[in-house]
Amino acid sequence: MSRHFFLYDKNIFFSEGVRSVVTDLAKHEDDYVFSRLDQFSQLIGTLRLPRQKDELRWILCDVDSLPDERFNALYTIKEYYCRENQQLVILLGENNISLFFALHSLLPEASWLLKNESLDNFFKFIEGADSMPAKKIFFSRSLINYTRQKWLARDFNNSISSDDWWLMEEIFKGKSLSQISSEQKIDVRRLSRCKRGLMKKLNAKNNVELFNIFKCIVATPCV
Repeated sequence: MSRHFFLYDKNIFFSEGVRSVVTDLAKHEDDYVFSRLDQFSQLIGTLRLPRQKDELRWILCDVDSLPDERFNALYTIKEYYCRENQQLVILLGENNISLFFALHSLLPEASWLLKNESLDNFFKFIEGADSMPAKKIFFSRSLINYTRQKWLARDFNNSISSDDWWLMEEIFKGKSLSQISSEQKIDVRRLSRCKRGLMKKLNAKNNVELFNIFKCIVATPCV
């Protein structure tokens, strides 16, 4: 079975690194192909491609490269992702590892790779997934360790949920809680409690600090 790697990542240096890894894999087996996707529309178009016999598509998607409304972008990916002949791998930078549990709740069928994994761990991730059933879900070593530490410490109260992330994005757009309440038909008191809990999790003392912390979490990397 041939393997076609599609990478959606606006960081050209990381993209070239992945291309190099795929090229090295192709030296041992000639059925590895690499393609870089520059636009979100290309990513969705790839997810919608009809199934090809004897082809497995690896679709690597960088969270930092998604359009500004990333919550909606992830739902679009979820809508079109078909696991029948695809392996979706979400790429996380260190800046957004705190969003891992929220992201995983949105895309539980995806595999997950931390972008600062060692080259050796990256190879093991690809090779391990390549030798297992197509529908199995994989996590890179650092994310496994991160999750294990959270479980052992029972430290889930400080994890950012998908609801937290959604509220952060709405606030980041410049909306007030009353405006969000009116648009979404949600009790403003509930939103206020959620916001206070979020500020506690992120150790933000005021709205400016909350804005700056969230900006760092979802910062788009330099190309």
